[in-house]
Amino acid sequence: VGAPSSGKSYYLSVLTRTLQTSLYQNFGVTFRDADPSENVILTQMRTQLFSASTPEDAFLAKTELEGMLYETLPRQGRKVRLPKPFVFRVTRSRAHDTDFALVFYDNAGEHFEPTRNSADSPGAQHIAVASGIFFLFDPLHNTEFRARLRGIRDPQIQSRRLDQQDVILAETEVRIKNVLGLDSRQTIDTPFAVMVGKSDTWEHLLPGGPLLPCVEKGALVQDNIRQNSARIREMLLELCPAIVANAEAISSNVAYFAISPLGCSPVQFTDREGHVRIGPDPQSIQPRQVEVPTLWVLSQLAPEVVTVK
Repeated sequence: VGAPSSGKSYYLSVLTRTLQTSLYQNFGVTFRDADPSENVILTQMRTQLFSASTPEDAFLAKTELEGMLYETLPRQGRKVRLPKPFVFRVTRSRAHDTDFALVFYDNAGEHFEPTRNSADSPGAQHIAVASGIFFLFDPLHNTEFRARLRGIRDPQIQSRRLDQQDVILAETEVRIKNVLGLDSRQTIDTPFAVMVGKSDTWEHLLPGGPLLPCVEKGALVQDNIRQNSARIREMLLELCPAIVANAEAISSNVAYFAISPLGCSPVQFTDREGHVRIGPDPQSIQPRQVEVPTLWVLSQLAPEVVTVK
């Protein structure tokens, strides 16, 4: 879940690549395509990002509301556009009875906006029955964050966008509770990860020094995740408390994470058609902590796969 242009496609492209390495090296778990032909769009985005030689080649186009990441399917007597599932198989080495499928969805940000939910385009209703929910918060859309980031040379700070990320969370709450038949005071207990993106630009704002490592000696360090989450939550309460309030109105099981899919600021370039764009420098990509929210969710859903200490 996230606002338009918050970086969800970049995040998912980097995440699926990082999980292959992290799960195997740290937990002895393989993470691979369940059906490569069905995941081809995501594979192409990942390949484009990590095989590029220039920012223009690495640039990922924005996910369109009814674009290639959606397909038309029959539902309740009508044809509707639904997001394509990206399905991966997770297997613990020498323990095939723990096999399961991990399914990700990449929605256009507009699908989470108010008035975008209809019988013909129910593109985000799957969130209500998801095993884990990931909300990507873009701090560079937020006025209070931007005010603290004076002196940061990142072209994204120069762009001006309407910040309605708290509205998107409020809309997400309404949809989930409508689908599940809950009243406004009830919460779900689904793991809900609030991911504050682009941490390379703002992590220095956190008091107390660097965040603690979350994976050590083949296990997820739960206490470090809790401490990091509390520090990030405290910062959000100061700068944008509506994000915390809305997230915790949805789920009783919320954790806060600092992530940076690119690990560096993007650069401005002019594409072959003369349009000014902002895209990643492929030579500088160094992902930071992108897999940790997923490992946190998996530690609750499949503790036999992602062990905790």
